[in-house]
Amino acid sequence: MNKITTALLGLLTLLCVSYRSTKQEQGNDSGYDFIASLFHPSETDTTSIFYTLKNPDGTVYCNIGYSDEEGFSDSLLSEKIFFYFPDSEIYAFFCKKPEEGKPIEVRVGNEWKILERVPSIRIDSTSKYLQDYMFSPLGPQNESFDIDFYPSPKADPAKKITLMQDSFGMKDFFVREIQGEWMKIQECIDYGPLYAEDAIVDEEGWEKISKLSEKNPIYWIRWRKGDKILTPQTEFYFKYGCSI
Repeated sequence: MNKITTALLGLLTLLCVSYRSTKQEQGNDSGYDFIASLFHPSETDTTSIFYTLKNPDGTVYCNIGYSDEEGFSDSLLSEKIFFYFPDSEIYAFFCKKPEEGKPIEVRVGNEWKILERVPSIRIDSTSKYLQDYMFSPLGPQNESFDIDFYPSPKADPAKKITLMQDSFGMKDFFVREIQGEWMKIQECIDYGPLYAEDAIVDEEGWEKISKLSEKNPIYWIRWRKGDKILTPQTEFYFKYGCSI
């Protein structure tokens, strides 16, 4: 076998490995690893519809936003996307990993829709996106949560942990990491005594609270099971700008 033949075989091998790797990466895209969050594209015009969501065939599925003529025209999205707070203009879609020069494929219920890529749409990993939020599960005061907590990302009944809601019904957790269907959370300190009543906690303040919480227990919970989201939007709140 001459040197040219050997080189060609080597190149062919590299191409095959690269192709398999790319196909595997595409196949591993669960559609829940990234989040596309929508922001208003104009600081001056806040009354007109500002996004159009399309079906894969290019037909319009719905407009997103508010207009004086139609009001909110995106009610089709209610309970079908991860975060839907139209009054606050908060829209967060699970999406596929973005590809350069191509529209964004976002999940609406169990269907895929298309959004044109514009600068006012931000795409983050689900883990990074949720680290801007606190997880605050609902539950009656001083009663156990209807959530299974574990010391690792594995549903082992023998190691299941039961936690109680606090006396105010406001127990908070930092979201530290997402691994597939599992969320790593850490119990937050009671930061009320650090601030005056109705004070706004800024980014620096949250960094301090996070640092003070680092010795608190860490837990894993299952935040989704397949296509079913187990942690509804009502159990998260945006950290920055919230008041005590």
